[in-house]
Amino acid sequence: KQRLPEYMMPAAFVMMEEMPLLPSGKLNRKALPAPSSLRPEMASLYVAPQSEIERVIVGVWQESLGLERVGTEDNFFDLGGHSLLMAQVHTKLREILKTDVPVIELFKYPTVSSLAKYFSQSQEDGRPAFQQTDERVKKRKEAIQRRRQLTKKI
Repeated sequence: KQRLPEYMMPAAFVMMEEMPLLPSGKLNRKALPAPSSLRPEMASLYVAPQSEIERVIVGVWQESLGLERVGTEDNFFDLGGHSLLMAQVHTKLREILKTDVPVIELFKYPTVSSLAKYFSQSQEDGRPAFQQTDERVKKRKEAIQRRRQLTKKI
């Protein structure tokens, strides 16, 4: 941690007595053990999911990250996630929750609890935030179609 920047820090460490070597003296990568699928040591304590939406998000994160345990206060990127995995999570959450949530929202809310609050938060009209996002997307598509029709007429 003292010598490497944060982005170069490995997501997991596996302690070994000695490195497996090939007869040529090079590292035998195939003989290296896989990292544990347990939750990595984190600064925050493990907090179990409480609501149904938290359980859904935790399940998707566990599957995508290959971890057995994910807490609601764990940061997706601290658990070893990256942008490509976030895209997979986005796709799975869209399928499960049947909503078209923008992927940028997943980056804005990198913990299970913050993402669950985003999904369940309600505005003055009582609709969940993801439904409002769906309506904004539909309105934008309609506006684009109207603009195309007007340019065709001209």
